[in-house]
Amino acid sequence: MREAWLKALARVAEGHGDAADSPCPVCGLDCLEVRYVVDDSSRVGYVLLWCGACLHGISVSRVRAPEGVATWPIGDPASVAGVPDFTRDD
Repeated sequence: MREAWLKALARVAEGHGDAADSPCPVCGLDCLEVRYVVDDSSRVGYVLLWCGACLHGISVSRVRAPEGVATWPIGDPASVAGVPDFTRDD
């Protein structure tokens, strides 16, 4: 299952963060959401990718946020505010 999520993440990264138009690997709905939580200067950190419909997803560390994608600061607890407690399909 993780491989399917990683493919979905690659599609999101290629589309510069537009996750809403990518189907969820679990339920098939176009309800994916993404959040890059990174260091501002290097743009390296982790990403959370989840489905707003079925609340499944993944977290991946040591990723570089694509240019042009919204990011949140890695040291700020508010960076994960609003992210639901989704089931991680590792």
